[in-house]
Amino acid sequence: MSHSEFSLIEQCFVSKAMATQTSTVVTNGDDASVHNLAENEQLVVSTDTAVQGVHWPDDFPLDQAADRAVCAALSDLAAMGANACWAWVSVVAKGRDALAVIGQGVTNALNRYDVELAGGDTVHASLNSLNITVAGIVEKNTAMQRNKAQVTDNIWILGHSGLASLGLEQWFQGDKDGGFVENFAHVEPKLKQGYLLRKLGVRCCIDVSDGVLQDAGHISKASNIGMQLDVEKFPDWQLLCGKLGDEKAMQLMLSGGEDYALLFTAPVNMKGLDELATCIGECVENLGVQVHYQGEEMKFKQSGYDHFG
Repeated sequence: MSHSEFSLIEQCFVSKAMATQTSTVVTNGDDASVHNLAENEQLVVSTDTAVQGVHWPDDFPLDQAADRAVCAALSDLAAMGANACWAWVSVVAKGRDALAVIGQGVTNALNRYDVELAGGDTVHASLNSLNITVAGIVEKNTAMQRNKAQVTDNIWILGHSGLASLGLEQWFQGDKDGGFVENFAHVEPKLKQGYLLRKLGVRCCIDVSDGVLQDAGHISKASNIGMQLDVEKFPDWQLLCGKLGDEKAMQLMLSGGEDYALLFTAPVNMKGLDELATCIGECVENLGVQVHYQGEEMKFKQSGYDHFG
């Protein structure tokens, strides 16, 4: 790494990152970072990649794209109920100007959620992209997982479903000030809410990045249970149905991604969930995900986004 590259990293990333963690022993700038954990803690780690033209449109503001890429990665920690602490961000940038703009977006997101920039890398190439590794802490054996759903659990959603994909459609249609573009442009990782759900006793959760049907299917398979969803109970059903009609609203809510809501299950007698989330179904015996509308089961050809589909 050249001296000029060190200077760029210092200028675009390190100097703008404000959050620090007391458990960090060796900070950003060494060959690797070092972190202490208490005896009763476990480390939760996730990694995510965002690529221009795949995860954001080519003409989308680059600082916003970097910001939402960081937040999308943090959403995985929210789904585990972790206290987000660190991020390692590797950036591929077309040039110095792009690197500076990406650095601003990255540090904006990390500072907003008090996450320490623990390290990373920079590469000059012909396409802008980011690889983001995030880590947090949970008390031992309490992390929410996909394989903890039980038959008779209720199914809940915390956040929106379908609004981000509608916003992306508006952007591609040239309506860049459309009423739902903001839902795509700004991702809010539900870190505080995920932490609270874990503290309330929720043990099964997933963040909705590829569509409710597909992500519910991950819970169904991992937990070896069936899931029945009632589309009319979704929090944005009336809004989308009124604007788009039943069929289009259903497609966006169930198969649209990028909302980063939390989909979770909980025992029917668990208290305190109504103030946080919306109950949209129940877990049953057998496998797979069923969707009901006006008392009838609906069939769908596509369950969610597939990068290699």
